[in-house]
Amino acid sequence: MRSVVGVLKSALIATNFAGSARVRVPYGVVARRKFGDAASTATPACWNCEKKSVLKQHMICSECGHLQDVDAAINYFELLSFPTNFNLEGQQLTQRFRQLQTLVHPDKFSNKTSREQTNSADWSSLINKAYKTLAMPIERGQYLLQLEGQQMPQDNSTLNKEFLMAMMERNEEVEEAEDSTELDKLNAQIVRELEALVQKLGIQFEAKDLASVKGTLVEMKYLLSIQASIKQKQQSLLGGS
Repeated sequence: MRSVVGVLKSALIATNFAGSARVRVPYGVVARRKFGDAASTATPACWNCEKKSVLKQHMICSECGHLQDVDAAINYFELLSFPTNFNLEGQQLTQRFRQLQTLVHPDKFSNKTSREQTNSADWSSLINKAYKTLAMPIERGQYLLQLEGQQMPQDNSTLNKEFLMAMMERNEEVEEAEDSTELDKLNAQIVRELEALVQKLGIQFEAKDLASVKGTLVEMKYLLSIQASIKQKQQSLLGGS
């Protein structure tokens, strides 16, 4: 069925947006520190040797080598040794993530003090959270907005009617798709559009055009929501075959 009553379309749009526009709260309090600030920022005294020093990898006392308490407010980019920019290299991000996890893996601290064991688990959890946030373009974009004290809009006011109607058409196409071939084509188109939006976000962040950034992120949320519907429909078709 291609035609949908206007009021139902509006209701569906609102429902889809409400389900996809949630802003994830990052681990702890989002810091405002920018990349490179850590070396000049005073650090608390080490809990073990009670000396103040520049921490190795933001975690380890350079005097006695003990793992410090987790800094829940650390900038995720800073933690993973990246500039606080939207554009980053995925392979380097993964490499640095693995390096940090190797340093703090709980197995390495099984014979250490209970405080270091706790710190190891806390740092490992935070590093995982930071990596997952920065690895996904939409999550990375939202995190950068939060660093700027901005939040995602809670309605669809940033989108034009043409885009909203196009998304409704996409939802209808997913509902009416009868086989995986049709769904694969729909998904391929969405992948291309998401890639284009990622490039667009990089330009908008570079220009510090945060209003446009918000609109682009909302568009990405709609596309990701439809992509999730496609995957669900594919699983449904496989289950019924």
